[in-house]
Amino acid sequence: DVSSYWAPAHDDPALAARWDAMQDGSPTSLGRCVWEFYKGRGFNFPGTPNSVPPRLAQHDFVHVLADYGTTVESEIEVFALIARADEDPRSFSLLVAVLALFEGGYLEQGLGAFRADPGHLSHDSSGMGIRLGNAIARGGEVAWRFHENRGIDLLAVDWHDRAHEELDDLREEFGFDGPGAKSLEAKAAGSAGPFQPGGVTVA
Repeated sequence: DVSSYWAPAHDDPALAARWDAMQDGSPTSLGRCVWEFYKGRGFNFPGTPNSVPPRLAQHDFVHVLADYGTTVESEIEVFALIARADEDPRSFSLLVAVLALFEGGYLEQGLGAFRADPGHLSHDSSGMGIRLGNAIARGGEVAWRFHENRGIDLLAVDWHDRAHEELDDLREEFGFDGPGAKSLEAKAAGSAGPFQPGGVTVA
C-alpha cells in the first residue's frame, strides 16, 4: 500500500552504511556525486534518524543524473521527468501529488517527507512552464530508451548497484544526455544543477 511504499527507515545501519560507502567511488562516479550531494546539504542518509524514506531517496540519484538542484521548483522538474519516463499512466500520480503539494496546496504532506508549499508554478508561470515542459520531454527520451518495456520506473532501479559507474556513462545509457539533456531554454528560465548557484534552497 501507499503508506508502506513511502515508509521511513530510521534505524537500519546496513542501509546507512551502503549510502556512506559511496564516498569511496571515483570523483566522477554516480555514487560519489550523490554522496557529495547529501553531505553538501547536510542530509542524513536513509537508515539513520531524521532521514527521508528509502523509496523517496531513490529520486536523489535522478537529481544528480538529470542535473537538477533541490529547490522546490527543481523537485517539480525531477518528478515530472520520473513520471514521464515510466509509460504506465499510474506513474503520473507522482506528478499530480507534487503539484498538489507545491502549486495547489491540496495535500498537506506527501511522498513520505514533503510538506505543502504552494504557488511554485504560478509565481513564474512562463519560466516554470518552460522548465516543466522540458522535464516532461526529457522523461520521454528516457522512456524511449526502454520503450520495449513501456518505459522505466526510475524509483525502482537499484542505483546502489550502479553507484560505482561513471556518471557520464550512466547519463548516456539512460538517456539523460543528447536529446534528453536539459535544454538551453530551461537553463535560461532558471533550472540549475545540484552543484550550481541556485541549485540549493536558501534558508
